[in-house]
Amino acid sequence: MRLILALAALEGWYLSGLDVRNAYLYGELEEEIYMEQREGFHARGKERHVLRLRRALYGLKQAGLAWWRALKKSMEELGFVNLDSDAGLFKCFDKASQTFIITVVYVDDAIFLGPSKAAVEIMKKRFMERWESRDLGELKEFLHMRIGCAGQNIYIDQAQYLQAVLQ
Repeated sequence: MRLILALAALEGWYLSGLDVRNAYLYGELEEEIYMEQREGFHARGKERHVLRLRRALYGLKQAGLAWWRALKKSMEELGFVNLDSDAGLFKCFDKASQTFIITVVYVDDAIFLGPSKAAVEIMKKRFMERWESRDLGELKEFLHMRIGCAGQNIYIDQAQYLQAVLQ
């Protein structure tokens, strides 16, 4: 992450973030998984039936992998290529603006960055059409790191996070 931020600072790239809402619920399960009906949610006359899960739920061991598969597939559909060296990095060459766009994904948080603000915002918008997300706008915070940009300098600290942990 620090290397990507350093690259963005040196090149003067635009950084924009987003948060995918309920990311794990998007993952489709490849295996057959069944669960008992939750207390208070029994179908009348079918109290002893079990439910087959078709999509992942939070807390399910397979949820992270199922979400990752769905994310990777959608990123490829958007024209991104996943780097072999880091599963959380995607790159894309935007032919319209003739620029590279890099995306860093960590679970359900993502950063889109590149030399063209317009190209970054277009690609982020296309992503948000596929996944319900909260647009965080120009990057100010990521993974409990406060990020500040001033020219070719990027400042990172975790003061707020540390304060919360201490309290």
